[in-house]
Amino acid sequence: MIRVLIVEDEKPAQERLSGLLKDIGDIELVGVAETGQEAVEMNETIRPDLLFLDIHLPDLSGIDLLAVLKYKPRIIFTTAYEEYAIKAFEMNAIDYLLKPFGQDRLNQAVQKAREKLTQGSVPIEQLKSLLKNWEPAREHLTRIPSRIGDRIFILVDDEIMYISSDHRLVTAYLYDDKYIINYKLEDLQQRLDPGKFFRIHRSSIVNFNYIAVIESWFAGGYKVKIKDKTGTELIISRSSGKKLKQQLGW
Repeated sequence: MIRVLIVEDEKPAQERLSGLLKDIGDIELVGVAETGQEAVEMNETIRPDLLFLDIHLPDLSGIDLLAVLKYKPRIIFTTAYEEYAIKAFEMNAIDYLLKPFGQDRLNQAVQKAREKLTQGSVPIEQLKSLLKNWEPAREHLTRIPSRIGDRIFILVDDEIMYISSDHRLVTAYLYDDKYIINYKLEDLQQRLDPGKFFRIHRSSIVNFNYIAVIESWFAGGYKVKIKDKTGTELIISRSSGKKLKQQLGW
């Protein structure tokens, strides 16, 4: 039997998928989660073989949920929107079901699951081929999960003052606290709203709303002072300084 956990916040979609799965003989539905937080907790406790994961959840995206899962089952995405999610497919995804899907399409996805559950990891080139004709996602990342022990904290982008990287350890800084997040700065640079966030250096991204002042610095360079308790100062690289001048029009 393939033990399945559904992660879906809409009741009609839950009931429809549950009903379709009942018609597949070797599927055992072991749980339904409606939020990312519930999904993390149930996934760790139940340890299903297969996750039917909706991309759009009320507290964070299904893609970003994968970044904080310790136990990683196989994944089949379900969504009403076309997304370009290569990063997510690097994390055990098998297929991508575009709503509304029927029994035949679901059967195809489950058959892939049967095959992959007896194999090793899925080659990334094979996963890319699933999405090669789909458009890139256009939504900006607004909620970032941070896992500390068994707890998941959801960071809202408007509350993040800056993000820094030190020896591959990426930390998001809020006014009263800081959180380690499982992202690369390169990914954040692409996914955060460029109207709010700017990468000033290879090791830091700042939120424009928390820049107190931009000051001249050594050898014609610049630095920013953050509106935090200690007046943190961050260096702006030369190349980023030129782009920042253009964006701010000074």
